[in-house]
Amino acid sequence: MTLYVDTAAPTQYFYLNSPNLVLGAYVFTLTSQYSKQPVEIDCTAQITNDRYTKFEIVFPSGFADEHKNGVYYYNVRQGDLMPFTRGLVKIITEPGGAMGTVAYDSGVETENREAEVYYRPNY
Repeated sequence: MTLYVDTAAPTQYFYLNSPNLVLGAYVFTLTSQYSKQPVEIDCTAQITNDRYTKFEIVFPSGFADEHKNGVYYYNVRQGDLMPFTRGLVKIITEPGGAMGTVAYDSGVETENREAEVYYRPNY
């Protein structure tokens, strides 16, 4: 899926092959493949039938200025339930403003620890 985020028109629509969903509020979560930091955005299921569901998403102001161009993991869930669909989404924005980069942290406290190396003499 590809989403184009425009500062002039932050409302976008996307379609999922998830039939007969309950109309109403959902949560669209973007997760960077680099920093692993999730961004949750509210979305609304507007039309659903036996083949697909149409969602409306309103990106927050300034989202397009954060250089979020790239491929992200996404999932869609309703409330606090488990995500019912997930995959990859390509985000296209009009870059400008601050870089918005987040340093990568693997979550391991010993990430920069030096290891001791022992050598065995050759006889």
